[in-house]
Amino acid sequence: MRRFLVVVLVLFALATTVAPVGATVSVDSGVAEVDLIPRPGTRIMMGDRSYGGHLRLRAAGDGFIVTELVSLDDYLSGLREVPFGWPQEALAAQVVAARTYLAWTLLGGRSGNGARYGYDICATSACQVYAGTGLIDGPDGDRWLAAIEATEGELLMSGGRPAQAVYSASAGSRTLANQDVWGGSAVSYLQPVDSPEAGVSPFDEWAFELPSRAFVQLLARAGNEVGGELVSVQMDRPPEGQGKARLRVVTTDGLISIPATDLKGVMNKHGPDLYPGLLPARTEEDRRLPQALPSYAYDVEFDEDGGGEIPRSLTDFLAPEEIPDTGLVLVVGEGWGHGVGMSQWGAKAMADNGSDYVEILSHYYTGLAPLDGGEYVPDDLVVGLDVGEGEVVVEATGDFEIRLNGVVAGTMPAGVWNLRSFVGGVQIVGPDKAQAVVDDLVGRPWPQ
Repeated sequence: MRRFLVVVLVLFALATTVAPVGATVSVDSGVAEVDLIPRPGTRIMMGDRSYGGHLRLRAAGDGFIVTELVSLDDYLSGLREVPFGWPQEALAAQVVAARTYLAWTLLGGRSGNGARYGYDICATSACQVYAGTGLIDGPDGDRWLAAIEATEGELLMSGGRPAQAVYSASAGSRTLANQDVWGGSAVSYLQPVDSPEAGVSPFDEWAFELPSRAFVQLLARAGNEVGGELVSVQMDRPPEGQGKARLRVVTTDGLISIPATDLKGVMNKHGPDLYPGLLPARTEEDRRLPQALPSYAYDVEFDEDGGGEIPRSLTDFLAPEEIPDTGLVLVVGEGWGHGVGMSQWGAKAMADNGSDYVEILSHYYTGLAPLDGGEYVPDDLVVGLDVGEGEVVVEATGDFEIRLNGVVAGTMPAGVWNLRSFVGGVQIVGPDKAQAVVDDLVGRPWPQ
């Protein structure tokens, strides 16, 4: 049987104990912060992602806060936003947009979870999708690195400051105005432009049907005062650039009017739970949509007589009592994502047609061009990798330094390490070959 070393670190004084298998070490003052710092050439794996930066696991009441201190170029190299096999000019446009969005985010200061947990930007699609510095070890990683190097320090600037260079996967035929999606004042460089991605993006257009009863139940699940049978659905859409559209829903129980942008969140949050298998829907090409409602660029129609012609693709996933006799809701749309700013598939289409990255960026961010970012380009940053996990398993490919509450505790060997957060401290379980190093932890005081 494999032997493990167990180190228990708590927030109050405990006596030293020895477990029958491996060793249990208790120290006199608690450890709430563990730093893992890879030696050159070492990567630390978490799940299917690998990291080469300074990892910090901080114990909180709801589990670990996991962050990485990483250099700017290493952060950019770990962005998983577009396939690295895309045209080089599309990659360069993506790098500049991502670097600019990062600079714009940093300029605004930490907010939300970033302020609460101590990081500059998150690692998910809510910010930018960061998958670790090991990402470039995969296919075409050298092409992505070349795009980073070729555009070093470049940002899109507006009024002498980094622009709000938002982007999304696909806009369909045309991008959306920022004020039509998020409200507020119009941003000059985030206004609608044509996006030449027809026949290029797999999401340039799509449509699906939903039983009318299911549509009403989804709205009700999200807290809307709606019930009964659907009578009509109408999209009240102001002229382009004049603000948010509203969805007017009439049922036998009454009328509600909600921002059309709200339906995307409602369907994506509740659709797969209420109707698994039905949502996200499949297209005519039998391709499942990436989300229940992929974009804000959509329209809704109600087919009152559709109940007698329910497709088997719908009835296969519904109980008999859920099969409606009041028709179908048809949702027709285009794109994937918020649709504001640069379309990633549109950038690919422009690059395929010979446009360079400057032309791509100037098209989607009207009139802006890459400039030297100067003071707005950071040397390094803190990325929020995860929040709320009670247990984190890492695998080090080589030696790494470990610090407890900011104090160097020693150099640890390669292997699998299990860190658990609990009320009062942190527990670390590592390979038995670390025994000699961690024995030195006994009796050492750790600053709070």
